[in-house]
Amino acid sequence: MTPSLIGVDPSDMILDGLADAFPGIAFGWDMPAGQRRKTFLTLDPGSMPTPVSQYMTLTLSCYAPQADGTADMQAASGMFRDCARWLIARRTTGPLIDASLQSGPVDAHDTRLGVDYAYGAILLTVTAR
Repeated sequence: MTPSLIGVDPSDMILDGLADAFPGIAFGWDMPAGQRRKTFLTLDPGSMPTPVSQYMTLTLSCYAPQADGTADMQAASGMFRDCARWLIARRTTGPLIDASLQSGPVDAHDTRLGVDYAYGAILLTVTAR
């Protein structure tokens, strides 16, 4: 997390919850290793819409590699949708106050890994300290 974080950090709730809900996918705040289905997460704090809440943008980069080295983009997009639905269904579970789809899934290309993936963002509102 960055020093500008004012809201209660939802990182553990998000990572642990997604990992439990989708055991066939590796999740991480760092890129999960290996050639398997995985989702790289980022969380960026934003403005405070009220004195007791803060916006945070959660991005999900969903990778679904196939044996031939290409990406299963239908599966990657489905991974994003499933994760987004899971989070939105828990949008009032503390420290979350709300969650909504900001964008995605969109097809993207990872030039470092040389593979395609699905990307999207969810706008979270969290309780401020």
